[in-house]
Amino acid sequence: MTSERLLAVRAGKIRTLDPERPEVDSLAIRAGRILGLGSAEEIHSLVGGSGEWLDLRPATVVPGLTDSHIHLIEWALGRTVPDLSRSGAMDQVLASVRDQAESVPRETWLEFKGWDPALRPEAGLADLDAASQGRAVALVAHDLHSGWLNTEAMRRLGILENRSDPPGGAVERDADGRPTGLLKERALDWWYEGRPRPSDAERRAALLQAQAALHRLGVTAVHSVEAPESFRLLERLELGGELELRVLHHFPQRFIDTLIECGIASGFGSERLRVGGIKYFSDGALGSRTAWMLEPYEDSEGCGILRLEPQELAADVERALAAGLSATVHAIGDAAVRMVLDTLESAGSGGLAIPHRIEHLQCVQRGDLARAARSGIVASMQPSHLLTDIRLAEERWGPERCRGTMALRSLLRAGTVLAFGSDAPVEEPDPRECFYAALARRDRSGYPSDGWFPDERLTGLEVLRGYTEGPAVAAGDADRRGRLSPGHHADFCAWDIDPAAAAAEEIPSGKVLATVVGGEVVYRADAD
Repeated sequence: MTSERLLAVRAGKIRTLDPERPEVDSLAIRAGRILGLGSAEEIHSLVGGSGEWLDLRPATVVPGLTDSHIHLIEWALGRTVPDLSRSGAMDQVLASVRDQAESVPRETWLEFKGWDPALRPEAGLADLDAASQGRAVALVAHDLHSGWLNTEAMRRLGILENRSDPPGGAVERDADGRPTGLLKERALDWWYEGRPRPSDAERRAALLQAQAALHRLGVTAVHSVEAPESFRLLERLELGGELELRVLHHFPQRFIDTLIECGIASGFGSERLRVGGIKYFSDGALGSRTAWMLEPYEDSEGCGILRLEPQELAADVERALAAGLSATVHAIGDAAVRMVLDTLESAGSGGLAIPHRIEHLQCVQRGDLARAARSGIVASMQPSHLLTDIRLAEERWGPERCRGTMALRSLLRAGTVLAFGSDAPVEEPDPRECFYAALARRDRSGYPSDGWFPDERLTGLEVLRGYTEGPAVAAGDADRRGRLSPGHHADFCAWDIDPAAAAAEEIPSGKVLATVVGGEVVYRADAD
């Protein structure tokens, strides 16, 4: 949009989140930013006869949504990976493996997503090998923190040759010390590092398709965690005028030296692509029993896996802070959350452009709930995990620890900034799932009917803020994003319902009718 062009937008309702004018029916845009808010008459007076009008009535317009935790290109590429999430028995899983194996050459590396490790006792490694027919196969768990490899995959990766467990990872072995194929945490990285890599052309095509899919969901920005090669691809798209998302890009811990040597700090970049922080893993996940807990799991003797020793995390965060890089730390178990809070409180923020944040905070001890707010640490959370994790949490953590699980209301009441996302490809990046989960606190089967710890529910407006204002704070750009206020970016989406006021049951069928980024329409349902 050029500086000379004016665009006026009219809708049934515009929820601006601007405290001065929280609800209007029209707004004006100039040079990709909000020029003014008001009634249709007020905006007509502002733009005069030179402005173009975009009529979205009777839709409800809200600020553009930000997925605050996504692995953008990994999700983009994984959209075509065979999905086992609907396979309720191991014979169904093996049938899917057999069908895929028969359709590809023997040298192929076959990956499947959405595998449920709870099904594994129904079959052994020999069964997986038979179904694989000589292809290298990995069944990756729904949470991406464990996977089951067949013998051919382990042979290609050198795991059969007594390869030692990596720090922060584990290879399951039988009574004779032979690998069973189950890899946990950093051991699963061997699969990702050893399999063939997609070409640049494949990655670019997948990313453009994924970008369009996000626009159809009203998503205008993402906070992504991936390697520098993904950043370079996004940069090339921006230079070519093809990047129609705003991306805050976090980098895995192993690249900290690269960023420090280049003098790149958090906040560096453009209006479309900026550097976030350094991503650390302190523990694993609930589904793989690798989330690090203060007490053992209810159904096993272990407390999970600590992927990063406290001293190592503290030293690395100190180095990052000195270079102007914020910390983005994965912590799911209550022991991991406490350790990360201790570390970030001690480190301080040191005038960073982007605040520290903790990813997930899935299980938190009651005494730790207010600590993030006191230290200005953002809670980056994924309410949609409730759709799959409620029964699992009850079985593995028990009722008392579940009281502090996904404690959204308690964190918000303490003053914590909440930034919501999906963790795609773990879950689909559909904001409707987040809205429904936070409003209803029921899983996909409707359990429990009265909501899981219903006092932790949020309102629709609070969820909307977690997808707009919270992510803007987390990205260090609350002065120009997260609201539809004069001077802010003209990023918004139009719905056929009001997502901030709709009942939980209405949310899943709600539809995005249009998405606008920087004043440019990037999606219209009537043109889809």
